[in-house]
Amino acid sequence: MLVDLHDPDPSGAEVRVSEINETEPFRDTLQYTCPSRGTWTITHTATLVPGAHQIYVGASACLRGVVLSAAEFEGMDRFSMVMIEERDILSGDMEELFIEGVSDIIDKLPRRPSAVMGYTGCIHHFLATDIDYIYDTLRERYPDIDFISCYMTPTMEKNEVTPEEYIRQQIYGGLRPGEKDPMSVNMIGSNEAITPESDHMRLLQDNGYTVRDICRCMTYPEYKEMNKASLNICSMNVAKFGAEDLKNRLGQDYIYMPYTWDMDEIDRDMKRLSERLGVALDPERLSERRREAMSALESCRKKLGDTPIVIDMSSTTRFFSLAKLLLENGFNVTRIYGDVVQPDDWDALHWLQDNYPDLPLRATKNFKSRYLPRNDAEKNGGRLLAIGQKAAYFSGTTHFVNMIENNGWYGYEAIIRLCDEMEAAMDREDDVRSIIQVKGFGCSA
Repeated sequence: MLVDLHDPDPSGAEVRVSEINETEPFRDTLQYTCPSRGTWTITHTATLVPGAHQIYVGASACLRGVVLSAAEFEGMDRFSMVMIEERDILSGDMEELFIEGVSDIIDKLPRRPSAVMGYTGCIHHFLATDIDYIYDTLRERYPDIDFISCYMTPTMEKNEVTPEEYIRQQIYGGLRPGEKDPMSVNMIGSNEAITPESDHMRLLQDNGYTVRDICRCMTYPEYKEMNKASLNICSMNVAKFGAEDLKNRLGQDYIYMPYTWDMDEIDRDMKRLSERLGVALDPERLSERRREAMSALESCRKKLGDTPIVIDMSSTTRFFSLAKLLLENGFNVTRIYGDVVQPDDWDALHWLQDNYPDLPLRATKNFKSRYLPRNDAEKNGGRLLAIGQKAAYFSGTTHFVNMIENNGWYGYEAIIRLCDEMEAAMDREDDVRSIIQVKGFGCSA
């Protein structure tokens, strides 16, 4: 498709919510990546495994992006590469290249890693490389190191299991079967640690449970103790694949408590958790938390008035649910930026279709989105609030809430914290360009 850059046609990059009837509302064509870099890559997520060293085996063109991901958060001391050249493909000894390349890196590291996360690429799968043989050999050669098989396969983004789902499974690949502690629970699958004030965390702590979160593990032995949990809790849809794996491998049951903004759903999920644990849930306390959330919403709405609000999918997976919450409580949500409908966000979308059918959904990845004007804030005299980095970029505002994947906030705590952040954002002007260019925001190597 030829594009007239002097007079580009942006049609097809925006729809009304009433027109959405499939999971992907926009044509899957050439993609555009806007310069908001705060979301995490597979390289960032893998750094959550303490003491692990990442080794990518691939062609230089493929490795360019991941090495930048490692460099940008100063993680090069935990990152290495083995370069594949054309002669390696023709020689037919890809397994030998992988094994000896990884071995050479391990032998030259200043300190022995507790785990090595090896990344095969698309080329290995195109050539039917014997991955099992590679890792069997490495484990025999280095019995003191846990080897965790990982993928860097962008060509498989449309497969049944995406690279993002796979890495959120494999970061728990170092865990081995062990004795279960009925009073031990893991929070899994989120890039940000679940905040201690979140409602399910309070329930667990009040009833004497030990809660572990890979985001808070500082040493490899501490990470290995996550195998003791009798229950895993995940809030990201992409973490379900990893939760199923832990259930099959370690016998750890799991419960899915999504990052919802629906208060009735929060109550239902809290009750499900209390029943699963066999502990009492104080209904008055839950009601008090709802009242606190409603009070926070009312205070925030009074401060913002009719200020336009735009929301994007990088801030929260349940972005339709968030839009519904704000609109129900009198906020002026004027646009949503997102590319897909999450399976558990359809109910909120249907509510929007019934009550706000003309609310626009604008693509963030469709290449035509780059031709749409980014001047919503200017048209409103600069008074526009964005929730999420992509929304801040596309709207051109200087007032935004830098929330990525819910920031680890769950339940009524998330609503209260978001309201506080929204009020604070309207009292300041952010250097949006500098903030959103930080890759893997909040990631620490």
